[in-house]
Amino acid sequence: MLCQNNPMTMTSPVRLHTPPEQHRIARHAALLLICVAALWLFMLQGRVLAAGWVVLIWMVVTLVMLRGLFLRARIRRRAWRSAYLYPESPWNRRLRGGLCLFIVQLIKAGVLAAVLLLTVVRIGAAPGVWRLMLVAVLLFVLARARADRVFWRDASPAYRPELVARVGQWGAGVVLVFCLLLWALVQPQPDFREATLEQVLWHVTDRERAVSVAVEKGTQWLAAWQGLEQWVVQQITAADQPYWVRAGVWVSVLVRQSLFVVSLLVLFNGVLAGRLHDGRR
Repeated sequence: MLCQNNPMTMTSPVRLHTPPEQHRIARHAALLLICVAALWLFMLQGRVLAAGWVVLIWMVVTLVMLRGLFLRARIRRRAWRSAYLYPESPWNRRLRGGLCLFIVQLIKAGVLAAVLLLTVVRIGAAPGVWRLMLVAVLLFVLARARADRVFWRDASPAYRPELVARVGQWGAGVVLVFCLLLWALVQPQPDFREATLEQVLWHVTDRERAVSVAVEKGTQWLAAWQGLEQWVVQQITAADQPYWVRAGVWVSVLVRQSLFVVSLLVLFNGVLAGRLHDGRR
């Protein structure tokens, strides 16, 4: 006599590979919110911190960024080697990405960490920018989760972390840069039409003060960059210059805002590096 399966004792199949659950997305968002809160604290204390503390914070941010940058660079290098080299080729082992790749990513992380910290100090307590940073956290986490879910069955687990990180960075980055450009467009600016360039540079840099020489000089350079943009756009507007000259100024604004956005999102990727659920944890 055949035994019939009892539906009360049957268990549903367990999937070993599952897309991101809501609690994991919430945990990622919480980590990034803590990261933004830490940047807020540095903004409050950055001008009064001693040089040793500033260097220590810069090193910590650099290492977090390096974690994401180096892991992503190794994934891209692995994809390049698998596309161009045979597995048994000795160059496959030599080009895995060792000390040289590490140093390149370390330099990149150090520069981006400095840009991020100095920009945060100069932003001050401007509520609009900090609200945008909170929006960036939401967009970044949702874009990564959506990309992970969409490419779950199609992308290789070995390369999916780079794909997810790239989608999250581009998805949040484009929106954030666009909003910052609009914010720069409507933000009130000082009247530099009657001032010389030297007067403008002295005016904007003299307002930047900090205990640490590195913070003071760095914020002065950023202030000079922004002051130069403001002076040029007001001069060419008064002189009725061609539109392509104004476009050059807005390209400079785009570069400056993009550097801040990229450094922020690279920090986010560093915080979440290695946290993609690929069924191997």
